[in-house]
Amino acid sequence: MIVSLFERGAGPAAVLMRWWQRCPFAHVKTAFLLPTGTWKILDVLGDKNRVAWRDPLPADARARTLTFADELDPASEARAAAFAAAQHGKGYDYAGIAAFLLRQDRTAAELQREREGREVWFCSEMDFVIAAKAGQALYARMQPFECSVRDAWVSPVRREIPNPVQLTGVVAPTATGQRTEI
Repeated sequence: MIVSLFERGAGPAAVLMRWWQRCPFAHVKTAFLLPTGTWKILDVLGDKNRVAWRDPLPADARARTLTFADELDPASEARAAAFAAAQHGKGYDYAGIAAFLLRQDRTAAELQREREGREVWFCSEMDFVIAAKAGQALYARMQPFECSVRDAWVSPVRREIPNPVQLTGVVAPTATGQRTEI
């Protein structure tokens, strides 16, 4: 299973992103249910300037969630998960997000970076590419760098579901301050 997790975000940048996109969310990340029964999250982190392939955190289990309307075949899911894992450690696309926010066209050289082997991403662009790798294009006439969080949220090929991301082995503080495994 592959799901997209949508978050409002915090701080002035998130407020601005939500306003600019006319969307209740400022950030999207992608979660993968692996054959082992565990979840992995692909998260493009602008504040950390990198892409992370990581275990779930408590915030992931609280995000609004979309899945594909049509069921994915296992080979497509595996291909998308392998691509996602290979993106770990790549950078955040600050120039791409700036061009996106300013609605500026990119040059042929910049567009070339959108192809395989690129080294930088922003969150909704990555979500768009993961969907394509899974065989479910979010939109037929859109390039990955054109996809906003709002576009990812309203894509006609997805539907909202209860968040299935389960936290296992995550240590969380209790109301008394003690830590307990979830």
